[in-house]
Order: sequence, then C-alpha cells, then structure tokens
Amino acid sequence: MSESRIDIRGVSKLYGPVRAVNNVDLVIEGGSYCCMIGPSGCGKTTLLRMIAGHEAPSAGTILIGGEDVTHARTGSRGTALMFQNYALFPHLSLTDNVAFSLRVKGVATAERRMRAREMLDRVQLGHLAERLPSELSGGQQQRVALARALITNPKVLLLDEPLSALDEFLRLRMRVELKRLQNELGITFIHVTHTQPEAIALADQVVVMDHGLIEQAASPREIYNHPHSPYVARFMGGQNVLSGKVESVAGTGAVVVAPGGMAWDLPEAPGVQPGQEVRFSVRRDRIRVVPDEPARNGVSGRVINTEYQGTFVKLALETGSGEEFIITMGDEAWFARPIRVGETVHAAWEPGMSHFLQGSNNSVGTPLED
Repeated sequence: MSESRIDIRGVSKLYGPVRAVNNVDLVIEGGSYCCMIGPSGCGKTTLLRMIAGHEAPSAGTILIGGEDVTHARTGSRGTALMFQNYALFPHLSLTDNVAFSLRVKGVATAERRMRAREMLDRVQLGHLAERLPSELSGGQQQRVALARALITNPKVLLLDEPLSALDEFLRLRMRVELKRLQNELGITFIHVTHTQPEAIALADQVVVMDHGLIEQAASPREIYNHPHSPYVARFMGGQNVLSGKVESVAGTGAVVVAPGGMAWDLPEAPGVQPGQEVRFSVRRDRIRVVPDEPARNGVSGRVINTEYQGTFVKLALETGSGEEFIITMGDEAWFARPIRVGETVHAAWEPGMSHFLQGSNNSVGTPLED
C-alpha cells in the first residue's frame, strides 16, 4: 500500500445535532490529486481538517498509508495544511517564513535556511528570498505558503481553497504550478474548492459533496459526462436536467414523456418501470438548434438570456419546466444568425446523449457553514 494513500471509513463529525460530515467512506490513492468540491456548508473543509488532525471525528477511522491516524497528533501523521489566508509572518523574510517549522523542530540555522532556499527555488522565488511578505504579490505569497507547507516533506499536502484570493489570471497560472509540483513530488494532494473548472482541470479524482455526504467520487471525465444524480449534474455544470414519466420499457432503455407531451428516448435506464418518474441529463454542448419543433428528443422555449463567452454563446431558454434550459452554440454559428432574447427556439439532440440519473434529486441534512 502506498504510504500516502488515505482510507476514510465511516467518518462522521457532529456539532451538537448537526452532522457536518455524515458517515463518509472514501479512498484517495497515494500520489494522486484529489479535489473535494461542493457549496459552502457541504462538509468538505471539515473533512479536510479531520484528515489534517485539526478536528477529531465523532465516529469512524482515518488511515494514511495503512496506519490509523484518527487520533494521532497533527504533527505526527505526515500531513501539511496550506491555509486559505496563507498565514505568513509579516516580520520574517521569505527564507525564515519557509524555515519556521524546521526552527520549531530544532534544526540548525544553516541547514534550515539552506533547505528553505532550496524550497523557494522549487517554487521559483529563490531570487526574492530575503524580502518580506508585504513586498510580494498575492500569487507570490501563495507560493511562499506552499513552500512552507512542503518543507516538512509531507506524505499528504492539504489545500483549503488555495486559489480563492487570486484574480483569474493568477488563478490559472497557479493551477499549472500546483499540478506541476504534484507531479514532480509524487505525493498526495487534497484540494478543497468550490470552483468546478478548477476541480476538473487539476484532479485525478473529484469528490462532490453536499450536506455532509459524498454524492459522487470519480474521475473528472466520469463526473462531467456521467453524473450520478441531478445534484451532481447541476452543480458541476455543463448539463441540463430533464424529468418525465416512463411511458414504455424495451430492454435496458425506456421512452420518457414530459408533462407537455414531448417524448425522449433513454438508451440506458436500467431498472425503471412504466409510470415511474425519472430524471436524465443532456450536455449543453451536445444540443443543436433546429428550424422546426422536434417530434422527439428535444425542447422548445423562449430565449431569456444570451451570454457571449468567446468561443461560444450560451442561450438560456424558458421551457415551462421550472428551470432554465441551456444551449451552447459555436460563436460563428450564432453570429451568422444571432438569436435574440424573446425569440422561440427549438432544440434537439441524439438519443445517445441522454444520461439517466440514478441518484435522488433531493439532498438530506442541515447545512453547516463550511
């Protein structure tokens, strides 16, 4: 077993009557990049802090490299936590900031400063080693905090919303830097975020949480293309969620009829029965605008918003279902024939693009500030 593999078994965290984390089981393979994602209050930061040892589970077991660390001291479990606000010492140079944990451990001055400079070189800040944090940009301060966390040679690096304070340009640059470092070091990174593109871009494994529960844990591609539930489909974006009643079943597929009478074909809908209410999702970029109202596998609606996104234009339709239906059009197609707010649009997709959602549409539990 990898020394940086994490096994979370039946872990819960209660604050009075509120379950911040609810009986979570999760395996994070050693040397992988895992992103935990969900809205505020979903339990992702609480779970991260329990792995770090800053919170004690109310129930369950946490193992790192096969060793039970559930109640181990923070400094003895092989983890390092990079805080959201960086928590740099304003009166210390970058070298002394990075070397601080080695100073606490009694490492000799010359050795700890040498190791700190090597780590600053690794995050491309060696030339600024004697500056103070106040003389740095936000992105540079973040890299100092990263170097300080890594200098202890942890098995697992834990990152709590590390990019949230940065502007979009720096955020994209630091995403590249984080992935480069993780590949170079070969240790496990666990990164808490609420930003979907960040999780998709960085992770080997995405863990989607809601109300203290794991809704789905899988590769980014699996999460994006095959969401388990309506919640995951909506939260991760890129998907429209539709619902209707099963009219007929043939093999593993089914025909679903919407309240307005539109028929949709689900090629894979295992276990469903006629009359059952079901939900499925369709990727926004797999939908095409058509000239006439489709007989099957489509929707019609009034355009309520358009957004130019550079390489595509996003159309939001009101279809009478109670939630927006989104289509993404190539920018050239849209500008060749712009579609205005208020127009009625017909859209359709191939049956194979419909993905049956097995999970419940409703989450349970009481939100807790994350």
